[in-house]
Amino acid sequence: MARVRQSRLDGRPARLIALGLFCAAIAFLLWYERDRLFPQPADAEPTDPAEAAYLACREARFDDIDGMKADGVVTDAQVELFRSRADALCRDQHPPSGGSLPGS
Repeated sequence: MARVRQSRLDGRPARLIALGLFCAAIAFLLWYERDRLFPQPADAEPTDPAEAAYLACREARFDDIDGMKADGVVTDAQVELFRSRADALCRDQHPPSGGSLPGS
């Protein structure tokens, strides 16, 4: 019986290389889509100092506005206006170091 000549692509080393490339491609796709596949909790603390300063400023201003509303000093329409202005003020005082800020 004649021996059939095999290609180098049919050998064990070539199949191991192909398996390695397949695993590397899957690992890359998992890493690339990590934010969508494994979302961070919504209440996670910001890691960017500029973002943390913005959120602290915004929270302080919103608390002041809520206090004025509770005291009856401002109306609901004014609350929305003041909140938008407070958000703009905090964005101006604490610009992001990169990326987008939450709530945009």
